[in-house]
Amino acid sequence: MNDIYLSTAMIVILICHLATITVGYKMQKTSLLIPYLNAVIVIGIFIFWAFNSLNIKEHNLENRELFVICMEACILIFALYSIIGFHYKTYAKVINYIGFGIHLLATTGMLYYISIFKFNRLF
Repeated sequence: MNDIYLSTAMIVILICHLATITVGYKMQKTSLLIPYLNAVIVIGIFIFWAFNSLNIKEHNLENRELFVICMEACILIFALYSIIGFHYKTYAKVINYIGFGIHLLATTGMLYYISIFKFNRLF
């Protein structure tokens, strides 16, 4: 993947985040839409991580990588908990909004990083 595909993917993900927050605000159902987006993003991250770690012969988990995987697993658990029907619980809303914010900031940061540096391939 070169930087054009990466930039396009980041822009699409960013537009999905902004569309979710806008539609959720207009419909007064933000706490219902954000868990679906969080679940899709986390599943995509897990799939990318699994395919990327399959190419490595000996893989040692670093603390940073383990922290991100555990954090994403927590976001996925609370997203599924909200999707099942407990979206009205305050702690589920808070975790979903925090996960949404982290994903939005990470996407924006990656898009900024990609726009500054030239990439020929991702890994």
